[in-house]
Formats: sequence, structure tokens, C-alpha cells
Amino acid sequence: MLTRLYLLRHGETDWNQKSIFQGQTDVDLNKKGRDQARKTAELFQEIEIDQIYSSDLKRAKNTARLIVHDKNLEIRENKQLREVSFGDWEGLSFAEIKKQYPDQVVSWQQDPIHNSPPAGEKLLNFKLRIEDFFKKIISRHQGDKILVVTHGGVIKVYLTAILSIKPKNFWQFQIDNCSLTELKFYDQEIILSKLNFTNTIK
Repeated sequence: MLTRLYLLRHGETDWNQKSIFQGQTDVDLNKKGRDQARKTAELFQEIEIDQIYSSDLKRAKNTARLIVHDKNLEIRENKQLREVSFGDWEGLSFAEIKKQYPDQVVSWQQDPIHNSPPAGEKLLNFKLRIEDFFKKIISRHQGDKILVVTHGGVIKVYLTAILSIKPKNFWQFQIDNCSLTELKFYDQEIILSKLNFTNTIK
């Protein structure tokens, strides 16, 4: 039985544009992000979706609403789909973080599995949270086409989990705003058929 999972990163925010760490801070889409979502909606005119889930953060759920505005589908919001928490680093650029938290940055870069940003989330806990969510929905909706609108970190870390890649290497995947990643589940086999596919303005 074939189950298709479509993973979509949210559209652009002002913090994305400025390269500021967002994490679980509830930043909404900017104008470009809304335009990206409307453009991405064109892809789903030819793809019939059976189920749609979204992170409960504004940038994800508002992307989801723009994409399925003309479809008779309930968007199920779920906190498990939130981005990793960067704790005290949220709202700062990487340059600011390195200046204010030099020792913690080094520890985090060397071992993000067991070291987290101050008041943030360890990569191991983030990975377990994501895996638990996807295991449940794949089991619940076998044979369906499932759209999940979420965050870049969620998609990257989930890909490391199902492709047997070390979680600390999540950064090797490029996941742009409003890009689509497609996974096909054939019983025990998983195939990555699309990665970082965009139909949007850069």
C-alpha cells in the first residue's frame, strides 16, 4: 500500500529574511511569504490531498490556510510539529549569538544531540518528538496523501531519521521557504522522491 507524505516548509517571515533564529517564537509570514504560499497552492491543484496537518505556529498554519483555501479539508494543528526551541537564542542573529554565548555555541556545534542552547531543546529530544508524530500519522492514514506544513528543522531532522543519517548532520539538507519534500511509503520501504522542490519566488 502506497502512502504519500508531502512535507512543506512555511513561507518567508521577516526573521527568515534577516537570518534571525526563530525557533518557537510565533513570527507570522511577511508579504513575500504569503505570495510564496499562494504560488505553492498551484502545485496542489493537481495533487489531491486527503489529510493536512500543520504546526500551530502562525507562519506554518497561515501557509497551510493559503494553500488549501479552496479545498474542503480540516487543518489539524499540532504542537509536535513546532520548530526546535532555541531558547535564549531566539530573536538573535548567529553573529549576535556567537558574541553573547561563545562557549555555549561551541558546545552546541560539537554535540547538538546532548547540548542545547540556553533554555532550549536538545536535538535528541527534538528528533524523538518529530519521529513520534510521523509514526502516528503514517500508521493512522495508510494509503492516503498527507500534507504536513511545518518548519525547516523538522523536515531536516526527520529526513536524517528515515534515511539513517546522523542527526547532527541535519544541516546538510537545504530546505527553502515553501519548498516541497515528498516521501513514498511502501509498507517497510521509504523512497525520497522530491527534495526542496519549489514553485515560488526566491
